[in-house]
Amino acid sequence: MLDLSPPVIETIALNWPETSAGGVLGDGRSASATDRPSSLEELCEIVARRVGEGHALYPQGGATALDYGGIPRRPGVAIDLRGLARVVDYPAADMTITIEAGMTLAALQKTLGEQGQRLTLEAPLADRATLGGIFATNASGPRRFGLGRPRDQIIGIRYVDGEGRAIKGGGRVVKNVAGYDLPKLLTGSMGTLGIIAELTLKVRPKPEASALAWVRFRRLADAAQALDRLNTSGTRPVALELLNAPTARKVGGGAGLPVEEWVLVVGFEDNAASVAWQLDRLTLELGRTDLVFLKDNDSAPLWSALVDSQADEDAPLTFAANLKPSAALVFLGSIDAARWAIQTHAGNGIVRGHFQDEANFEEIAPEVDRLRAEAVRLGGSLTLPRCPTGWKDRLKVWGNPRADWAIAEKVKKALDPRGVLNPGRFVGVI
Repeated sequence: MLDLSPPVIETIALNWPETSAGGVLGDGRSASATDRPSSLEELCEIVARRVGEGHALYPQGGATALDYGGIPRRPGVAIDLRGLARVVDYPAADMTITIEAGMTLAALQKTLGEQGQRLTLEAPLADRATLGGIFATNASGPRRFGLGRPRDQIIGIRYVDGEGRAIKGGGRVVKNVAGYDLPKLLTGSMGTLGIIAELTLKVRPKPEASALAWVRFRRLADAAQALDRLNTSGTRPVALELLNAPTARKVGGGAGLPVEEWVLVVGFEDNAASVAWQLDRLTLELGRTDLVFLKDNDSAPLWSALVDSQADEDAPLTFAANLKPSAALVFLGSIDAARWAIQTHAGNGIVRGHFQDEANFEEIAPEVDRLRAEAVRLGGSLTLPRCPTGWKDRLKVWGNPRADWAIAEKVKKALDPRGVLNPGRFVGVI
């Protein structure tokens, strides 16, 4: 009988390097070395060899989320995937594209734009963020409300497991269902189940017109009433972003937009006649005459600012609360808006807060505990995408353990039994 069990590889005890000469892993950890494969075959060979040497494996792309998650737990090597950045297949008429995971989002959008198409996916720092990293971290942006999550764009995947084997899931056609759940499973897995090497994605035509409406409010309650009206609106927004004053100043400052205590940004994309009608309809439904509209090319810088503001690299600490949209507005009332720059995907219930003062652990730890307790009370959760390394264990970057963590740990054990892929970065003992 054919033995399909993984080969037995002796684990060798390694120490953390004393210098960063071999590369960095994030959170002050250094890599023993950095490998830069330029093909799938080379990636498979590197993985098998490094695991045989006793190393853990830490996949990297543009290093835009290098400190995201827990602290690396085992000495190992960085796997820089930016050398895998080619278009594998692009049948534009089929509205799909297969690309290697080291391609940046900006490069992909440029390629698609030449055919009048786009990927309906956003991520901060798009000129550095790679597609593999975006899907591994489940990054998204304001258009998530109307155009979907990363998992909604993916139909096929090829990844390398901890044994150095290339494994394929899904396919290259939208109706393919064989192995369909595998692409979804790796999305948001933080590289702990496999190293994403190739992605097949759905694409769409670029919209004829795009516009953003900038609506100011003095009170959170007034903004909440406006969002309630939009629940029964005749319009079809693709983005609903609620910003407090610090975020509104940062996002809209370049365009000289007026700021109040709260600003609602409503985004539309469609043909020109539809967008024009929706802007008129929004004005009527909100009963306001002071809306500011930015259209087409004039709206592009504000769209980009809304995406990039999600990753405030100057903030010492950032939280992300995931709630029901109605609960998100209640949660906002518990935040000190003077100390946190707030951006809320109001249609999805995601609240991001960037701490604005100099971080003091003794002061901020109880604040994080309080906000997390409130998020849980409202039926949601709170994580810390950005957090000083020394605070991560105490502040619990992934939140308090939940029942579904045990399921995630079982999946991890099944797909990476040796625990060599990005150990320490994800929930529980993953």
